[in-house]
Amino acid sequence: MARSPVLILLVASALASCAPHARDISPAPISSVRYDGWSCERLRKEKSFVDENLTRISADQDESATHDAWMVFLIGVPTSGGGVKGQVADLKGEQSALQQALAEQGCP
Repeated sequence: MARSPVLILLVASALASCAPHARDISPAPISSVRYDGWSCERLRKEKSFVDENLTRISADQDESATHDAWMVFLIGVPTSGGGVKGQVADLKGEQSALQQALAEQGCP
């Protein structure tokens, strides 16, 4: 019975080191100032590009999270290396900055 708490701690620490799902990653702080002077059309095109990339990269991140969960279940160790969480955070930050720039410039 004394092994139970140790086993629980080992499993919990293994799960904690798994790649997070994209929805659980916070956006990187990116200022909308980088988009000063951009036209509404250019801002919309860039936001569309960022949105598409975020969708694709988020799917990759979610795949890493699922893979890690299975590896922890099967061998007790996550193996994805954390996925592409830095890219997800950057793209979420850019998405937010672009949305703010669109609003600041009064773009429809």
